[in-house]
Amino acid sequence: MKFTIPTQELNAGISTVIKAMGNRTTLSILEGIYVEATWNTLTLRCTDLSLQIETTLPASVTEEGACVMPGRLFSELARRLPDVDTSVYTEGNTVYIESGRAKTNVQSESPEDFHCMPPVKEEYTVTLEQGKLRSMIRQCIFASAQDESKPILTGVLLEMRPEELCMVALDGYRLALRREPILSGGEDKDAVIPARSLMEMGRMLEDRADAVKIIFSATHVMVDMGHTKITTRLLDGEFIRYKQILPDGHTTRVQVNRQELLDSIERVSLMAREGKKNHIRFSFQPESLTLSANSEIGSSTEELGIHLTGSPLEIAFNSRYFTDVLKVLEDDSVILDMNNNISPCVVSPVQGQQYYYLVLPVRLFTA
Repeated sequence: MKFTIPTQELNAGISTVIKAMGNRTTLSILEGIYVEATWNTLTLRCTDLSLQIETTLPASVTEEGACVMPGRLFSELARRLPDVDTSVYTEGNTVYIESGRAKTNVQSESPEDFHCMPPVKEEYTVTLEQGKLRSMIRQCIFASAQDESKPILTGVLLEMRPEELCMVALDGYRLALRREPILSGGEDKDAVIPARSLMEMGRMLEDRADAVKIIFSATHVMVDMGHTKITTRLLDGEFIRYKQILPDGHTTRVQVNRQELLDSIERVSLMAREGKKNHIRFSFQPESLTLSANSEIGSSTEELGIHLTGSPLEIAFNSRYFTDVLKVLEDDSVILDMNNNISPCVVSPVQGQQYYYLVLPVRLFTA
């Protein structure tokens, strides 16, 4: 194997795939980076057998071949090479790396021993704008469960419909739902993707209008971004029937400035965090919302203007669960729908149905 590539491009490619590299695995070869040079193309691949990232880069290839490089060492070396072209060639199991005045040789492993995830046999494909998929992931994934007590909730549900993709995550305390129109699709299909894999996908996507494909098989899904492909296993099992827990009406509706509400909650929550519980009281009146928190060392209160229709209400929430929602949104104003102080609050847009968030309240604390 022998190829030459600009160091910046090599470093960018390694930085992309290394996110899926195995860490302290029983298969030591998975702690490496698969490198293959073929026909003026360099392919880099990493996997931990639950997530796989592969990227292709243009390179000047004079001798085709493949090897598995020590992952961390190759990554650290590439980041420190001079900003010129880098040449890589092999003699047996030894890989020689030359860039400017820097010359290094490294022992590699056989590419035949590298374990790849199986190719995704296309059974169902959804196509949508890259920026929209990135936004959906960002605005939904935070609500997935962190613990493994209910493994299915550590994933995010994708509901594919002929004209729409819906993404749902919940952890027992809040629910996040995002909808976007798709460019192409097919019949109805549901799948659950591990949140960790979806997060890596979101980090690689850009806020652009070009299309990406989400390709499903019975057991795996692949996001095809062109030069980069991300493959992950689907989670087994049936996702919680979340529609059964969604409120079907409201007695109190509030329209409020999103940024003002976020800023106020963050200020008041400084005092809430000094107490035993991170709870904030929301007191909704016809034209105002009063936020308050108490702790052993003091109290904090803040008032902001709102537009309320329906009944005044006093209710309490974990401040982090509320700010997690407000931080990922971009709308100037949002709608809060509630029924009483023990039923969930629904956060939705002033117009449309692009998103739907549900936050469970906590029992009112003593003032």
